[in-house]
Amino acid sequence: MNTSLSLPERIKEAIDNGAEIILVKVDAKSYVKVSLEIIKFFSSFAEGVYVTLNKPYFSLKKILGKESVDLKKLYFIDSITMQVGGEVVDEDRCFYLNSPDPVQLQVTIERAMDLITSDNRFIYIDSLSTISLYKSFETLIKFLRHITGKIRLRGFIGTIFALEKEMDETYYSQITLMCDEVIEV
Repeated sequence: MNTSLSLPERIKEAIDNGAEIILVKVDAKSYVKVSLEIIKFFSSFAEGVYVTLNKPYFSLKKILGKESVDLKKLYFIDSITMQVGGEVVDEDRCFYLNSPDPVQLQVTIERAMDLITSDNRFIYIDSLSTISLYKSFETLIKFLRHITGKIRLRGFIGTIFALEKEMDETYYSQITLMCDEVIEV
């Protein structure tokens, strides 16, 4: 992969080369910028599901709105708002979970995927590192195997976001086996 390309160009190149599941590893300083780049890129031509494990939907909606992202192209799964007692809004566009429990996430991701009717569709999981804080590595791997299989079977492009140095390298090695491309930013 050509690292002189912009992140959207690198993702497009990976997709053009047949990648269905892309792992994006990023340092903490670049987290917000890179996350926005990915969502802006995908929402420019596709409908998708944004699984947020770090920011409440209310905050994301404001941030993405300022960046002129078409929110009508996105369904959200929010596992933060209920935990912190936040306000539930836009329930037609956002599924709220009590925690990032992998079983709840699996069921809800599949429900949200059913709502996407576009031929171009994606799922963005932000961030793998967060799930690893709540559950064992074995549970995380089982969750990922299931979700990556569903993404492939349903014709989605999956982008899994992970922060560098948040997980042991042996975990990344296992996770990489389920991905078609790893992009380090």
